Amino acid sequence: MSARDASVHANLVGRAHEVVADIHQSGAATLALAVLVGGAALFLGASVWRTLQGDRRGPAAAPIAMQCAGLAAAFAALAYQVKAGGWLTGADPAVLGWFTGHRSDWVTAPAIAVTDAGGPVGTIIAAVVIGAVLSRRARSPIPALILIGTVGAAALASTVTKSIVGRTRPPIVSQVLLETDHSFPSGHATGAMALFTMAAVMFGYALPPTRRALLLVLAAAVTVVVSVTRLYLGEHWLTDVVGGVLLGGLAAVIGGALYTIWMDRTRTRGARSPDEVITDSGRSDPTTMGYAA
Repeated sequence: MSARDASVHANLVGRAHEVVADIHQSGAATLALAVLVGGAALFLGASVWRTLQGDRRGPAAAPIAMQCAGLAAAFAALAYQVKAGGWLTGADPAVLGWFTGHRSDWVTAPAIAVTDAGGPVGTIIAAVVIGAVLSRRARSPIPALILIGTVGAAALASTVTKSIVGRTRPPIVSQVLLETDHSFPSGHATGAMALFTMAAVMFGYALPPTRRALLLVLAAAVTVVVSVTRLYLGEHWLTDVVGGVLLGGLAAVIGGALYTIWMDRTRTRGARSPDEVITDSGRSDPTTMGYAA
């Protein structure tokens, strides 16, 4: 075989390997997208199922398990694509470019304030304060332990995932606040989603469905604001904050289930028999665990 033929053969082999690699990468990305969409659909379906249960209390094990499975699957698929550099991350540079190209002084200062408040220190302080309020209402340290434990577990999972995925931050030139640690998932988005969703679930436990829904909408709005500031300041890619929301949501579903189980058992233990009610008819206790008796 001549040198020219050998070169042509090598080029053909190289092209074949590239085609196979492209097909493999495309197939993996398609599968990841299917898992991501399927997980989101599973979560939404389970959420609707829980909503249709109305005011019936209880941990609702089946829909909760479906919610957790859906969020976990979606998060794992997204993390895989981020680590592999798949096409699901293709919109990240464009989104970052749009935000960096639309900065203004009157927005940057508030964005820095929000992102500072939503950082690790701010999240811990907020969790302790909210937990103290809930524990005071319940006359038990359990609500605070559940809230702080949920937020702490979400933060730990975020840190571990950052190390595993090892994604680099956006270019330093795009960042308003210099950060050089790993990027996926966004710790701010994870913490905000876990903290404020848990707060909405815990404060809304005894409220009518409409008010509980409003609290959850408010929690989602605050999470979105915190997440957008991370994009606006150039600290994260779009898929980073999406991953953070998924991870924080998973932690909140688990933490909310634990809180509901504890509250239901507390109400059961605190229920008084008819004989006890007649015996103590001269006394009244207007509230129990923060809700009307």
